Amino acid sequence: MKVYECCGVETLTKKYFCPDCGGEEFADREISDSGTVYSFTKIHIAPAEFAHIAPYYVVLVDLDEADCKVTTRMLEEVKIGDSVTLDKLEHGAYIYRKV
Repeated sequence: MKVYECCGVETLTKKYFCPDCGGEEFADREISDSGTVYSFTKIHIAPAEFAHIAPYYVVLVDLDEADCKVTTRMLEEVKIGDSVTLDKLEHGAYIYRKV
């Protein structure tokens, strides 16, 4: 997983301009994909394209090696504070699992 940083602000998506200072120079570095569940919600009634996997969880993961969070999807039950790691990328979405 790659993180982009400018003036101390880290993000998983490369920006044209830093949201903090307006700078255009970003340093990138590889980080581990592990983190901790920061927040979550359980989806019972899903949009049509995800109805076949409902119920599922939409989880906000606080990454271990960066000062940023990533929104993920998980099928297993979670609670705040659980350790998680990237399982796979599916159609551009991060799918995490418990460690």
